[in-house]
Amino acid sequence: MDKTKRRIIAEEQQFKHAKRDLERIVTIFDQVGFSEFVMYLKSPRRIILWNFVAGMFRGLGIVVGMTIVVAGLVWVMSKMVDFPLIGEYFQKVLEILQNAAPKQVNVR
Repeated sequence: MDKTKRRIIAEEQQFKHAKRDLERIVTIFDQVGFSEFVMYLKSPRRIILWNFVAGMFRGLGIVVGMTIVVAGLVWVMSKMVDFPLIGEYFQKVLEILQNAAPKQVNVR
């Protein structure tokens, strides 16, 4: 074989390898949903909507989580009122929290 045929055969093999690699990449992109992600990025309205919804749920999670944490801390402090030394401090904190809470109104 002359040099030209060898070069052509080598280029054909490189082309086959490149084609196989490209097909693998396309398959991986299809599996991970890359086309949907590109469509998402092309729509500013969709980005704004999803970020708004995500922000609402983050805010809700923070409110619920902090409510649980604060309620737990108040409960623990109410149990520590009887401890010597720190009981007086916790009693004062509980009184402040009770005074700050809105008064219940009886509606008849």
